[in-house]
Amino acid sequence: MFARVAPAVCLVLAAAGLGACPNPPSPIEPSKAAPVVKLDIGEPEVVAVAPAPVAPPTLFDTVALAPAEGDTTDYRAEGARYLAEGRAMEAVGALRLALSSASTPEVWQQLGEAYLGVGDDDKGVACLEESINADPARTAARRTLAKRYLAMNDGARAKEHIDELVRQDAQDASARQMLGRAFMQQKMWQQAIDAFTLVVQAEPDNIHAHNNLGFSAIQIGELELARAHLERTLSLEPQQGYMLNNLGVTYERLGRHAEAHAAFSRAAELSPRYAQAKLNRDRLQAGLSQDERIVSAETLLQLRAVPGDGVDGGEAPGADPVSAAVDAATGGGIRLAPSDRQVDGPMP
Repeated sequence: MFARVAPAVCLVLAAAGLGACPNPPSPIEPSKAAPVVKLDIGEPEVVAVAPAPVAPPTLFDTVALAPAEGDTTDYRAEGARYLAEGRAMEAVGALRLALSSASTPEVWQQLGEAYLGVGDDDKGVACLEESINADPARTAARRTLAKRYLAMNDGARAKEHIDELVRQDAQDASARQMLGRAFMQQKMWQQAIDAFTLVVQAEPDNIHAHNNLGFSAIQIGELELARAHLERTLSLEPQQGYMLNNLGVTYERLGRHAEAHAAFSRAAELSPRYAQAKLNRDRLQAGLSQDERIVSAETLLQLRAVPGDGVDGGEAPGADPVSAAVDAATGGGIRLAPSDRQVDGPMP
């Protein structure tokens, strides 16, 4: 069998008459074009490009105002003057203009005080915080801020600033008093007692510190401690209905119902709209014996003896017939602390 012969050789043999090519070539077909590959990429994916982050406006951006071009008014001095005159609204406007050219801790503090003066607590607090952030030694701003947080019943935030005030001056009785109030708002009664104890040691006539110390002592059952300090308020001014109500609660828990009734009665006299004192008075009154009613009436006379009104309310029990009667009926009576000092008024 012939081996396969190339197509070109076969053509030569045929032309020379030497026979046919054993392997006739197949007809030459035109070359086929390479298939076209189609790619299906589907729908184009849209990639969302996040906008560049925009910084939130600062407090400065929110409150500062730019004065008109060419305006040379000293708005800082003007705002301070308005603030000193009690014109808080005008002070806000002037200090906002001052802030644009003098963003100092002092201007921030003054603007904060002005905002508080118009009742805008949020901006007032924010401006005071800005003042302290710029200058942590600004004691006046810190004190104002602490008082505002206490007024907002936010003892925890108030304490942050009061702690710094105490650190700066450990003998600052007003800071200690605020610290005691902050502890009260957080129901940290023993810590409150400790703080108010330091206050009354420094200021024996501080009626509010004595009341708050007594109230805190009631909360943890230290009734004798509470009684001692609440009775101390009886020789101080100005007495308030809630102070006598606290004293009444103490007497009642000590089992001295006649004196408790008298204290509740006096609380209702001092504060006619004080519903709780009236409820306490009426609740106790129904269960008093005749002898206890007599003691209550005599005790009430003692409680009405306000210092400085011409009636001596500072005698110790047993110094006069009325106190002697109270002692005989109750085994101790109320103990009025001596009032040998006159004070202008209690620390707020």
